[in-house]
Amino acid sequence: METNYWTRKRISRRGVLRGTALGAAGLAGAVLIGCGDDEGDGDGDGGSGGGDMGDAKQGGTLTGALSADVNTLDPALSVSTTDATITMAAYDNLIRRRADGTLQPMLAESWEANPDLSEYTLKLREGVKFRNIEKDFTSADVKYSIERMQNPDTGSAASAALGFIQSIETPDDHTVKLVLESPNAFAPDTLSLYQGRMLPSTVDESRLSLEEFGTGPFRITEHKPNESTVFERDPDYWGGPLPYADRLVFQYIPEEETRLLSLISGDVDMMWPTTAAQAQQVDSNDGTHTEITSSGSYLTLAPQIDVAPFNDLRVRQAMQLATDRKLINDAALFGLGGIAHDMPIPPTDPHATGLEAPAYNAAEAKKLLAAAGHDGGLDITLHTSTVAPGMVELAQAAKESMRDGGINISIQQAPEDSYWSDVWLVEPFTTVTWNGRNPDQALSITYLSDAPWNEAHFLNDEVDSLIKAARGQVLEERQETYKKIHEIFLAEVPRIIPVFRPILVGVTDRVQNLHAHPSNWLILDDVWLNDA
Repeated sequence: METNYWTRKRISRRGVLRGTALGAAGLAGAVLIGCGDDEGDGDGDGGSGGGDMGDAKQGGTLTGALSADVNTLDPALSVSTTDATITMAAYDNLIRRRADGTLQPMLAESWEANPDLSEYTLKLREGVKFRNIEKDFTSADVKYSIERMQNPDTGSAASAALGFIQSIETPDDHTVKLVLESPNAFAPDTLSLYQGRMLPSTVDESRLSLEEFGTGPFRITEHKPNESTVFERDPDYWGGPLPYADRLVFQYIPEEETRLLSLISGDVDMMWPTTAAQAQQVDSNDGTHTEITSSGSYLTLAPQIDVAPFNDLRVRQAMQLATDRKLINDAALFGLGGIAHDMPIPPTDPHATGLEAPAYNAAEAKKLLAAAGHDGGLDITLHTSTVAPGMVELAQAAKESMRDGGINISIQQAPEDSYWSDVWLVEPFTTVTWNGRNPDQALSITYLSDAPWNEAHFLNDEVDSLIKAARGQVLEERQETYKKIHEIFLAEVPRIIPVFRPILVGVTDRVQNLHAHPSNWLILDDVWLNDA
């Protein structure tokens, strides 16, 4: 087995390393700004288990084991992997990033930019209807959906990512013009963010959290809190003949071991998410395998830097020096991940800076702690959960790594069903797993001073300006801008990002054409069952 995360060609018995699509997606705004096409409904690269798109079958029930119930059905307020998975099945974006990094026309049939990338014109799909409400999809719905996400009163994390849109014009029912505050090469890709599902402009917003009004491939037919959600194929879906499966059933199973046993026994067809440790067991079992891809998704140690002791730069620098990134990759990800250097842009992205965090140095960490008044060491509590793969293992590895540097970590593990609501963004030091995004999204959603998901409470006017300036620059200029941002992160240590993690999905061999997605999305409309 090769040890290079970014060049490895095969990780498990059937897990195919497709390479990080975030590299392609990072550049997608610059090179894929013209019209998309409607050719092909799948990824076009063969299916899981060796399937081929020509062999696609209609019918059957696809059952998946997910870790926790949905928090809300309101796409704009999605926060968890389950939220994103549910809304992806029931709703549509204007544009969708596929697993290979290309941008797929969805409710926007095509898009084009003016020469300086400061305006984008989208042609919308005609004949699309919302479910559970008498409403055709029109440009008014696009304007409503985007402005609602931008509105601070909505409380959507997408407000930071979509802040570059200055105004939305609707010259007719099927044309939308996005006027940007400045040129932005990432705009089409950013419209694929998972909060960006299109909603009917006439909906009663009080109903969005508990009811579904989508245009997507599946309609929700039943929801039992903390137990299951059932979908049926929408026969009137605009993307016919998709979806292939007649039904989706998501079972909510909070125990990791129970999810694994359910997959191995064949009680479910898919386990989502899947950890690196579980992948070994899945791949060693006859009849199941792991779909895997490298990605720009990452694990992070997130202190709130306005709260003691993390408000002392010397403490954060000591933590950075006491972070053994190789140890964390080996312990938390079984060596399947890639080393990260406190910057959420993977090394295969064209915008990668090439900068590295200081090497592990426990002795220097102790000196910094002493200078900060912690001669006898520093005791801190790190909050974590099994809600996402690798987070508990990250906490355990960080505890081991930082001990010799004089940092004594106590681990507090929270239940999966309450971590995102009661712990993350509440407690001063947490482990978090972040999905891969294009560089602008990755930086905007977590580092802009006014970003709702600025988990570190990092306020830096220079970084704010650099993030926004990069949007309108050519590639060479953006590379230099992101390098300046990375230099600030390495010096200020707002967050510690030690590893990029692989995306893994455990499936039975009956599941065809399911691909691990570098953005940690579960796209199921073009998945079929070989025994349907």
